[in-house]
Amino acid sequence: MNDTQLKIQTTGRRASILFRAGSLLSGAVAALALTAICILLFSGQETRSSFLSAFDVTANNGTVIRIAPWSLLLLFGFMLAESGLITFILFFVYSIFRNIAANGLPFSRPNALLIRKTAVISLLLGLLGSCSDALVDHYTIGAPSWNVNLMGLFMGIILYCLSLIFEYGCDLQQLSDETL
Repeated sequence: MNDTQLKIQTTGRRASILFRAGSLLSGAVAALALTAICILLFSGQETRSSFLSAFDVTANNGTVIRIAPWSLLLLFGFMLAESGLITFILFFVYSIFRNIAANGLPFSRPNALLIRKTAVISLLLGLLGSCSDALVDHYTIGAPSWNVNLMGLFMGIILYCLSLIFEYGCDLQQLSDETL
């Protein structure tokens, strides 16, 4: 094993630890959103009222702004979906680095597939984030502003192209192994 492969494996180990922690944290956020949804749907009236009062906002003029339970349920639904998608992305990236740490080879078919899955989820997250932002704008300023989350869409496209590069790297590696 040469120095470059050793550096790749060491970096892969460190990155996998970081992304594993991130996926666990994001999973915890998804669990909190699911808990909030369950409280809104299945708890008793007293518990639900107490929970809803935690989201009351007092404006500068002293008026209390209340978010309707259905609206709050919708917001937590989007939060659950977004944090779930982020958890998948972080888990896939963790898996990529775990694979690299295990064998020192970044260009492998499993890694190319994981990058492609990450690309698809990034595209979905970009679209879902746009809807979520519009919903938050509707409840905070009264009018939804439909802005497409271009960063998520660009990231998805870039990751998809990267997955094609990784597949090409796999083909070159196989060709090289066959000629030796």
